[in-house]
Amino acid sequence: MPQSLSAHSSFITHHFLRIMLTNYLKIAWRNSLRNKTYSALTLLGLAGGMTCALLLGLYVSDELSYDRFHANADRIFRLNLHIKWADNEYKMGVGSAPMAPALQQEYPEIQNVLRVKTGTETLLRVGEKALYAKNVIFADSTLFTFFDYQFIEGSPQTAFISPNSLILTQTMALKLFGKTDGILGSVVRVKEQLPFTVAGVIREVPLNHHLQFDAILPYSNTAASTINLNGWDNFGSKIYVLLNQASDQPQLESKMAAFYQKYIARAIGAEGDSKVTFEITFQPLADIHLHSTHLMGEENGGNMAFVYTFSAIGLFILLIAIVNYVNLATARSAGRAREIGVRKAIGSGRLQLIGQFLTESLLVSFLAILLSLLLFVLLLPFFNAITDKSLTLDVASPRTAALLVGFTLLIGLISGLYPAFVLSRFKPALVLKGSVSVSGKAALLRRSLVVLQFTISTAMIVGTLVVYQQLQYMRHTQLGFNQEQVLNIPLKVPSVQLSANSLKNRLLQSPLIKGVSLTNGSIGGEMNNKSTFDFYARGTEQPVSTEHFRVDEHFLDVLQIKLKEGSASTAGPMADSAGAVFINEAMLKRLGWKNRTTGLVELDAKRVEVAGVISDFHLRSLHNRIEPLVLVRSKKPGDHLLIRVSPQQVPTALAYVKKMYEAVNPNQPFEYTFLDQTFSSQYRSDEQKGSLFLAFSGIAIFIACLGLFGLAAFTAEQRTKEIGVRKVLGASVASLVALLSKDFLKLVLVAIVIASPIAGYAMNRWLQDFAYKIDIEWWVFAGAGTLAVGIALLTVSFQSVKAALMNPVKSLRSE
Repeated sequence: MPQSLSAHSSFITHHFLRIMLTNYLKIAWRNSLRNKTYSALTLLGLAGGMTCALLLGLYVSDELSYDRFHANADRIFRLNLHIKWADNEYKMGVGSAPMAPALQQEYPEIQNVLRVKTGTETLLRVGEKALYAKNVIFADSTLFTFFDYQFIEGSPQTAFISPNSLILTQTMALKLFGKTDGILGSVVRVKEQLPFTVAGVIREVPLNHHLQFDAILPYSNTAASTINLNGWDNFGSKIYVLLNQASDQPQLESKMAAFYQKYIARAIGAEGDSKVTFEITFQPLADIHLHSTHLMGEENGGNMAFVYTFSAIGLFILLIAIVNYVNLATARSAGRAREIGVRKAIGSGRLQLIGQFLTESLLVSFLAILLSLLLFVLLLPFFNAITDKSLTLDVASPRTAALLVGFTLLIGLISGLYPAFVLSRFKPALVLKGSVSVSGKAALLRRSLVVLQFTISTAMIVGTLVVYQQLQYMRHTQLGFNQEQVLNIPLKVPSVQLSANSLKNRLLQSPLIKGVSLTNGSIGGEMNNKSTFDFYARGTEQPVSTEHFRVDEHFLDVLQIKLKEGSASTAGPMADSAGAVFINEAMLKRLGWKNRTTGLVELDAKRVEVAGVISDFHLRSLHNRIEPLVLVRSKKPGDHLLIRVSPQQVPTALAYVKKMYEAVNPNQPFEYTFLDQTFSSQYRSDEQKGSLFLAFSGIAIFIACLGLFGLAAFTAEQRTKEIGVRKVLGASVASLVALLSKDFLKLVLVAIVIASPIAGYAMNRWLQDFAYKIDIEWWVFAGAGTLAVGIALLTVSFQSVKAALMNPVKSLRSE
């Protein structure tokens, strides 16, 4: 009998709760329909905030997910070097080939090692079909025990059973063979003359893996990789270690000073030299993508600063949307006072009222998430295009669905909690007498929240203007040479390099071609070789580690680089200047020389005079400072052909270049880039971030204006009778609009004062990533403030003008 009563009581309780919840939802829905304008403003603002939060949350989640999908991710570390001597400093994510086996032999903490040499474009040929693989890497067979790749054909155990094995990605296999199955054992020629056998095909490497490639060749095949397996001082290979435990990292790093002294110091000629600092550290795999921008050659990778920035923007926009809800709900409190009084008079407790108002906010939140998911689906393709990602959201996934429901509940509770407590506090006796008024605290909160909204919005306007200015500055800054109408043709195989002079002579026969230069240097692309050159002046040797490459006698003319010092003979025909050394102004300054004749430079074991000083020019984007540079004139084959074409006939000139190239190099793929496009592509990441900043700033301002519009409508409604009296007494429309607008404009002005120093500090920090940058001028803050005031005035004026034009008779009759 007691059990029966208990079950019956439980049934009644559940039934009562279900009825109560149903009633709450009905009342919430009726209230929403009764106040369509306020409901629409709240819903639209909250949906906009949620959409931004979802898009930016997905972006941040993807950035933070890099390399975490590998089974051993927590135990994999990459070796990094920090080398300093004299005025030279290197920070690199690479080591030398013999370091890996020595580390494994010396230290029991290391379970396994892996060496990877990342490559550049490499020619692959199958029969008559030839194409350039954008990125071919060379790796030890342990690659497949470190990283998890899915094999379509072949297996990790047999992948590199031979030094002539080749692993293709699914896409590369399709390009070469038109299929991914049945190609094991097929021969692919690498760099024309090196035959490799297909030993495996793997699925596309996930985009959130820091190591991207089209094909893999064995690290041990030095004919293809040109790696010096015994060169302790040849730092060009990524070295990964698999530790027994992740916690072994600090202990291992503490032993690296002894490792350096034992193996490396003598090899680099620094044995016993206390002025040389050689630091070896181990970077966790999961940190590589976002924490490597300080490393040479990885400056344009992922950046943790952007993750923080976009996380903050997403949260701020969501905060603005929540503020809208709180503002409009508390503003409408006086209108709902009688309803609350009646409910309390007939027995509703405070908890029941809180439950009612929270149900309303949760209903709005769930409607908002449905609308935001629709907006999300519509905007995701554009968002992916801007960010160069392929983000997706699997709503059907239980985990994703649970996160969305949790997110919606959280937003609903945060939005509704304060209004629920405020509204449920009204005293029924006062309310039913009609003597309730909105408290000063509630009004102060509303004003504070409006200030918060416009502080965020104004700061984002300042940020947008600064980003736009910096991008314009980078696009239009002179690079120190003329990059317009210059074709860059990469010569990636020996046969093409050997025929380069023949191609050069043919090209120069046409008036369409204004100049041709053969070089082995990269302009606007990857970093060139770095070597130490010994300079001598006043009896002192000065070694300088510097970037350098070979050029021919036409290089300066083709790129229109100014020769600051040097005679006509040293800048003239190759016969007179083979082996001549040219330095830039940055190198002259680094050496502390007055002019090129101050000292000598060692070249091919001979001390020679510097042949010329060229004006400084940018080898890469304005993120990078102009560094000392050495150009060596040489007759040796180069790997890049720079061609200046007629600016009036670019398409015709391009067709001519293609025809001549194919005549000299039959069956070879013809690829080219324009130098100006190469430099522009280096700013793509900055332009993406700028576009995102602009888009989300606009959304933030729009959502803030929705709230301001609602508050202005509420204020006008509350002062209807006052407006009528003023009109009867002769007040003009303009004076009434000013009366209704001035309070809001004061709040916006306060927001501008708060936002300006915050935005100025944040954008100065952002500009530190650029070696060459703008100064933030006062007018940026003035412009952002004027724009914020203008937007606010436009938003408020609509309601103010509407109220001011109302018939005073109707105003005075209103209750």
